Amino acid sequence: MALWLNSLGHNAIHISENNLHKLSDDLIIEKAITENRVVLTADMDFGQLLALESYGKVSIIQFRVSNFKSDYLISKMELVFEEFKDRLNDNFIITVEDNRIRFRLLPILPR
Repeated sequence: MALWLNSLGHNAIHISENNLHKLSDDLIIEKAITENRVVLTADMDFGQLLALESYGKVSIIQFRVSNFKSDYLISKMELVFEEFKDRLNDNFIITVEDNRIRFRLLPILPR
């Protein structure tokens, strides 16, 4: 995914670079804020953290799909870019599922 995003002109890094996979979720979120990045993940913990806390300007795209092959994920990201291109500067959480894509602004306040 990072290679594909970089080929489109985005500045993407994979979490395995520079041992970032050893960081806690909170530190990954802080790094994303500092570097103005969007977190792409299959880990639902990020969505829960961001939905309920106010971290500042950070966004997440979480994948809840049955197929994690790169071609499938890229096809889903193409849909995200197409459908939400005018919203990608907002503070958001996008949940990508096999049959739908949901967009919500952050933080999601309790009702």
